[in-house]
Amino acid sequence: MKKRILIATLLTLSTAAAGTLAVAKPGFGPEFGRKHQKPSFQQLDANGDGELTQAEMQALHQTRFEAADSNGDGLLSAEELNAKAQERIARRTASMIERFDTDGDGALSAAEMPERPGPHKFLEKADTDGNGSISKAEFDTANAIIEAVMQKRHHRGGPEMRGAGPEAE
Repeated sequence: MKKRILIATLLTLSTAAAGTLAVAKPGFGPEFGRKHQKPSFQQLDANGDGELTQAEMQALHQTRFEAADSNGDGLLSAEELNAKAQERIARRTASMIERFDTDGDGALSAAEMPERPGPHKFLEKADTDGNGSISKAEFDTANAIIEAVMQKRHHRGGPEMRGAGPEAE
């Protein structure tokens, strides 16, 4: 019995130490994750042994959670989650303007907007008979294919494989 308690205590302490080391590494803290930064292997490998452990990955999860938990109550409220989402939107918006604002006016004109697959791509792909227009049957087929792809993406793996969770970005 004493041996089990000792082992459990040592495991708990080593997990806490790994988490503390990971958080203490340079570039790895509450500010981490801003500007679409992803941790390097070296940042995640808190003990420098060349292997990532569950404890080291849990430290990243905990750091991100704590950063989002602005009032420190151990819970993420709708307000905290919305604030995190608004920060992410603001970063993406600023980044997009920075990349595409060719005239430097701080705004994007239609000409500066990046080319995205739009209606013309849909028309091109859905027009299976090549006549330059889409019939109802072609439209329905294209939408069924899109729906199947979206379903496949949505159901790939469980939540743990999709990075689901309140802190997932």
